[in-house]
Amino acid sequence: MGKADTAARAYTRQNDIFADAFNFFVYHGKQIIQPERLHELDAAELAMLYAAGSAGFPVQKYRYVLKKAAVMEDGKAAYLLLGIENQKSVHYAAPVRNFLYDALQYARQIEQIADGHRKKRDYHHRKAGEFLSGFYLGDKLFPVITLIILFSPEIWDGPRSLHEMMSTKDPELLSLVPDYRIHLVSPREIPQEEFHKFRSSLGDVLSFIKYSKDKEQMNLWLNDPGMQVKFGRKEVNVLNSCVGTKLHMEEAEEEVKVCEAFRLLIEEAAEKAAAEAAEKAAAEAAEKAVKEAEEKAERMRLLSVKNLMKNLHVTAEQAIAALEISDSDGKRILQKL
Repeated sequence: MGKADTAARAYTRQNDIFADAFNFFVYHGKQIIQPERLHELDAAELAMLYAAGSAGFPVQKYRYVLKKAAVMEDGKAAYLLLGIENQKSVHYAAPVRNFLYDALQYARQIEQIADGHRKKRDYHHRKAGEFLSGFYLGDKLFPVITLIILFSPEIWDGPRSLHEMMSTKDPELLSLVPDYRIHLVSPREIPQEEFHKFRSSLGDVLSFIKYSKDKEQMNLWLNDPGMQVKFGRKEVNVLNSCVGTKLHMEEAEEEVKVCEAFRLLIEEAAEKAAAEAAEKAAAEAAEKAVKEAEEKAERMRLLSVKNLMKNLHVTAEQAIAALEISDSDGKRILQKL
């Protein structure tokens, strides 16, 4: 797992961030999923995949974060399995990848239910199909919902559904292929007036990412009256590793004022640009001086050859040889005579 993956996972696995992402996407900011009612699950899922021309081999698939959630539904607790996939850039096979993860999780639930029945030995008077599958008529599965969070200011231009990835566009054929749509939180697609629906630092992190390529908009956002954006170490880590920001925190600091940190970044960038411009100007001046000196030397050699030819009545080749001019310089002089 790379540095960006590690930073993003450490950030989104926090219950308040995790709950905030789903409350924003599913419930439009209403606080339905409570952080204290989230329980993290083992994210590893084992699948048997098949490669062309070879036997099946086990492949380990990992979600970034997977949690069990309890939400109230008609006064009763309803359970969900929620997963977050963090992306530093667009994943062009996301519908298939997430479809696989969700299918594996449903298969795991069925296996767990079947294992429970085997331990209870409650298969008496069950239908043959119930006994063989291990999944009884009254058994139910927890819904699995996977949410992609794009930690990038780029536009998600990849497919958002399984049907979009199909080579055929025939509606009759596609009607026989179950579609699977991804659920996506992309900073570029969130209107500015919607960010207030976030209740954690996730809203500010996604706002920062959205405006990270536009200094003017970033300044307007940070200098908006009442804005006091502060980031802790996990927020700084995810921005620095995923977006390439260079926010700095001292070891002893617990948080950093983003407005001040961004101002310092702008100043450092301006100083760097000025130094690079001065270095480029110096290099260009030196190159120009060398070129002028070479041109002057060329003119002097040409003049010397002409003087020898005139005063001693020799050929150009003889004059060039007498002056010990190199072959390459001599060829240029001959062309100018």
